[in-house]
Amino acid sequence: MIKGVFMKGLEISFRDIDHSDAIEQHIRDKADKLTSTYDDITGIRAVVALPHNRSNKGKLAHVSVEVGLPGETVAITHDQHDQAEHEDMYLAIRHAFDKAQRKVRKIHERRVDSKRRSAAAPVIAE
Repeated sequence: MIKGVFMKGLEISFRDIDHSDAIEQHIRDKADKLTSTYDDITGIRAVVALPHNRSNKGKLAHVSVEVGLPGETVAITHDQHDQAEHEDMYLAIRHAFDKAQRKVRKIHERRVDSKRRSAAAPVIAE
């Protein structure tokens, strides 16, 4: 069963896990931090899941984050089956958003660098 929450550029979905106000707020806080750092973000979609694993490791959290930017989307799937600490949903969310922030920062730096290069290019008069 999928339950979703959508509010102005942020969509949060819960799969195979009951809705949690605390988890939702944690995602909102992470998304707010990301959007306040990079104002060109057009939207964020987060999916949290607790799939039924058939191993003895317990239920490991699965977190996917998609960050919309003009012209592209950054997609993060944080699914670490080998890391026992990912039984903690909050830690899995933090890791996914940290990874998303690193990718968005790289894109942002690349775009700023590209704009600087094009602005610094000499104009050739004919």
